[in-house]
Amino acid sequence: MGFVTKEVRGITKYLVDAGLETQQLRIHISEVPAGGRSHPPHEHAGAEAFYMLEGHATIEVEGEKHSLGPNEVIILDASKPHGLSNAGATPMRYLVIIAGH
Repeated sequence: MGFVTKEVRGITKYLVDAGLETQQLRIHISEVPAGGRSHPPHEHAGAEAFYMLEGHATIEVEGEKHSLGPNEVIILDASKPHGLSNAGATPMRYLVIIAGH
């Protein structure tokens, strides 16, 4: 079977089994500067997890706000409007995992 290499934001080496449908599970790392926002609230199919690596975030899900810091995670239904912003004074880095997209 074998593996293929994919280009993925924030990840140096990303290998995927050639027989898998890559849209079933996606992973990337994002960084947002202090006071910044990744993007406006949006929605899409699947489940999504945000795992904070560095910094502090405010996660919005259907208008409800949640705070996350390093080594904390939130898993949400991505079909609900959601977005995140940097709530700290330093850059924020986080891992994004999207399943069933």
